[in-house]
Amino acid sequence: MKASLNVLGIYREEIFSNRAVSADRAILDDVLKEFELNLGEKVFITKIRPEDKVFRYLDYEWDLIFSMAQDSKILTCLDILETKGRVVVNSGRGIRNCYRGKLSEIMITEGFSYPRYIPLKVDQDIVAAFYSEHGYWVKRGDYHALVDEDVTHIDSLNDLHPILSEFRERGVDKVILQENCQGELFKFYGVLDNFFSLRYMGKTTKDRYSFIAGNPNVIFDREHLERLVHKAARALELDFFGGDCIITESGEMHFIDFNDWPSFRTCRKEVAPIMASYAINKLKSEAAVACSSI
Repeated sequence: MKASLNVLGIYREEIFSNRAVSADRAILDDVLKEFELNLGEKVFITKIRPEDKVFRYLDYEWDLIFSMAQDSKILTCLDILETKGRVVVNSGRGIRNCYRGKLSEIMITEGFSYPRYIPLKVDQDIVAAFYSEHGYWVKRGDYHALVDEDVTHIDSLNDLHPILSEFRERGVDKVILQENCQGELFKFYGVLDNFFSLRYMGKTTKDRYSFIAGNPNVIFDREHLERLVHKAARALELDFFGGDCIITESGEMHFIDFNDWPSFRTCRKEVAPIMASYAINKLKSEAAVACSSI
């Protein structure tokens, strides 16, 4: 690794931080602080907002970029930086893989347990119906939820078209229609092969922000879930990640969401040093690969 390092931190755009603007800023700040504590005077850190025209930073000699940004133009910038040999955490590829439509495709293709879904255009007249005992979720097909209405529950397919009209009015072109999977909801947080944390939320309802008292002691194979989470993160090409899973009464485990670099709300202080160490090791590893190829 070089004697000194130039590190760029890119905050998440506020539009992509639904209910989490401060928390998203806090985790990046904490990771960069730990990175600086690890390397001291050897590291020079610059932090920017995506609105600060990240394109003008492309010609800088960055060694490492920590990015929480979501905008497609910025992800293209990250792609360019990677082609120049820069280490990017998370990569533009990983972030795109968590866009709702792409995420759903990868989870099914790679064989993970993920609720059945069909992709729809908001102006579509005919829906290939499938039965869901507990209703459906209509979710925007690009990005994640930018507003609460981007993930909406409906009881039956008779309620679908008015919801599609609402999406269309907000400028959303594509959605997914997904069966509602009921059970105990757990949020997970991870650093690839280095950290795993679970947070019990409660029993699911028709409101994704509202839960009822459930069974936090539901019996399931936690070690198996942890292995599955890291396997999914590798399939999605993520370094830092989080998501949601449903555990049924019989112990079945189903992923319902996966996110690139969440706010790590309940474990931020614990995980920040691990994230910084992970990035340092990734830098060393890629530097060694580069040297071996010369």
